[in-house]
Amino acid sequence: MNATAFSLSDTHAAFGLSFIPPEALDPIARGEVSPPQALADAARELGAAFAFVPAGAVWAAEACDALQRENVAVLWAIDGPLWPVIESYGVQEGLLATLTAPDEVAARLDSRLDASLALVSHGVELGARAIVVAEDLAGSHGPLVAPDFAIQVLVPRLRRLVDAAAMSGLPSLLHSDGDIRLLLDAVVRAGFAGVHAGGGLDIGGFERLFKAARRAGLVVLGGMQTVELGHGFPAATELGARLGALAGEGGLLLADDGGITDPLQVTTLVIALMAARKTLLI
Repeated sequence: MNATAFSLSDTHAAFGLSFIPPEALDPIARGEVSPPQALADAARELGAAFAFVPAGAVWAAEACDALQRENVAVLWAIDGPLWPVIESYGVQEGLLATLTAPDEVAARLDSRLDASLALVSHGVELGARAIVVAEDLAGSHGPLVAPDFAIQVLVPRLRRLVDAAAMSGLPSLLHSDGDIRLLLDAVVRAGFAGVHAGGGLDIGGFERLFKAARRAGLVVLGGMQTVELGHGFPAATELGARLGALAGEGGLLLADDGGITDPLQVTTLVIALMAARKTLLI
């Protein structure tokens, strides 16, 4: 699958890269190359259909050009408005404020939306094929943000970002760490076409999230969970075979979870990918 054919509705055997730091891609993109070129080289060598480009990176525009020259679809990743607001209080105080002062939090979210909408527009201008809104809503054991707050306060704001992308024909995906199963109805309500399963989940947790998301009608990106890749080469092979079987069911675009930080993890990612593809061909 290449960028021309990229579609969230055609997910069989698709693979992509999410938030891997370019400096961690040395096992694939060898030599002294710029971050955009390292990302493009890795995407080419791995046969990736898509790659995330973080909108806040100084090299973001150059990365879009480099990926598109390789016919790799750009998934333009922007930070959602919630966590900067929470951190403006201090994390614990901010999470508490979502319960005790939701109107105040809502006003602060509104003050950040114009900047987020501008980032969506910039991604459209650079030729992105989808928008990824990064908004960590959960930990490994469930939501960090109360479902009522997500539904009543956060979702209408995220919907504005999704609608802005949709006006240019782009689907939107939600990236979140952790187990967001209790929030999937809110994700659907916001208009997202799919979710990128971030860190904090082992393969069992990912499979549970995948099945719940598919029941909700969402496409899922992920599966190459960093916690599993850290168990070594045999474990990576087992992970890939398991994900290959899961991908055969449809609705899964294989990708890392955004937690990879070093070249060894990239090597195990490659091993898992090879095993997944071998399973899909059987």
